[in-house]
Amino acid sequence: MARFWFCVAGAGCFLALLVLHSRIRDSPVLREFVFQVSWRTENVLYRLDVGWPKHSEYFTGVTFCVAVDSLNGLVYIAQRGENIQKVLVFTEDGYFLRAWNYTVDTPHGMFATRTLHEQSIWITDVGSGSYGHTIKKYSSFGDLVQVLGTPGKKGSGLNPLQFDNPAELYVEDTGDIYIVDGDGGLNNRLIKLSQDFMVLWVHGENGTGPAKFNIPHSVTVDSAGRVWVADRGNRRIQVFDKDTGEWLGAWNNCFTEEGPSSVRRNIETLVV
Repeated sequence: MARFWFCVAGAGCFLALLVLHSRIRDSPVLREFVFQVSWRTENVLYRLDVGWPKHSEYFTGVTFCVAVDSLNGLVYIAQRGENIQKVLVFTEDGYFLRAWNYTVDTPHGMFATRTLHEQSIWITDVGSGSYGHTIKKYSSFGDLVQVLGTPGKKGSGLNPLQFDNPAELYVEDTGDIYIVDGDGGLNNRLIKLSQDFMVLWVHGENGTGPAKFNIPHSVTVDSAGRVWVADRGNRRIQVFDKDTGEWLGAWNNCFTEEGPSSVRRNIETLVV
């Protein structure tokens, strides 16, 4: 019965996450146009806000991913395209604040973090240009703070910090980082890094068995200490212990035609 309800709720959840691709539970912000979605989860109604953003002319590229800093009321949107600002910053009410940086080729995943000392935006870059195959950390004003990986160079699987199309990451309040690396590239890995970027554990190679992946596409961590990975090519979700990296199991009966593209923190409301 739990698996049945997970499948039902998950179908709506994953469709929504394609639009929001961020911490939906913390903010009701929806991406502009495209989908008219309405569903109910835990007595909370989500629906399309056609008045957000206030000025859609700032979208000069293809909108791809979103991150929300709910404490400061900021929404970061990454877009793809040539000769455009890759990151747009809005208020939660939809008012444009600023745009920044040309140091991203092709954004794929974003994550907003906030500590007592800093506010940061992380972006995974799957581009093939001079900035691609990296994970970058920015200040809230767009200053480049940290680069993981070698810009413009694909990884081979031998070096955990040499990425090949890194799809997404999740950053805990402790600063620990979980990365899924391999959106169609040679690498098919789940990596955990400490806050000072030391490798704590690594799982993965291309395959269908436990702890193997075929296009690991999204990652999140729930309040019970479990790491959830959308294993898109294998049409399943795999689950790991966040401390040890131990494989805990997989959901593999919900996806028959297409694998999951995204899994986010509100997964815990469905399965805990």
